[in-house]
Amino acid sequence: MLDIAGKWQAEPDWASARLEGRTLRVSAVSEIVQRLISGDVERFLARHDLGRDVGALGLALGERYAVRIARDRLLVIGLSAAELTDGWHDEGYAISTVSSALRLFEARGEGIRALLGRATTIDPDNPSPCAAMPFGGVMGIVYRHGDGEILRVHIERGLAGYLWEWFECQPLFSQE
Repeated sequence: MLDIAGKWQAEPDWASARLEGRTLRVSAVSEIVQRLISGDVERFLARHDLGRDVGALGLALGERYAVRIARDRLLVIGLSAAELTDGWHDEGYAISTVSSALRLFEARGEGIRALLGRATTIDPDNPSPCAAMPFGGVMGIVYRHGDGEILRVHIERGLAGYLWEWFECQPLFSQE
């Protein structure tokens, strides 16, 4: 059988992978708890005191927050399995740990707006209530975090190598 594995680049060591340009830095974030909530998300938010969820390019604050990815679905960051068990809950929602399924990238710097212009078709000044959208040719979950100078992008782990190569090809990271 023909072995075509040599055509693909090996994935970087995500713990140390960094891209730096004059106005932008991208890195992978590890060791973050990601949980998928499906069902009555309003009841879930109220029950766990997470406040409002954020949508596309919305600003998430702190270590525990919720990102809207569909009408009845949230990606929740920072709630551990000890606090909240996987499975169906009588309040009307289901919980699944997806930390192993999603890779998280962070972009920082003045070049975020230029990166968004290359990666998405969304108007940065008129974002959507849903953070799930195409980003760099793959579906991602895209929002701002912390002080607003950080862009976070969650994508399926199997597509992380592709998106990393896409980042590498952007002129924002040229060494000139």
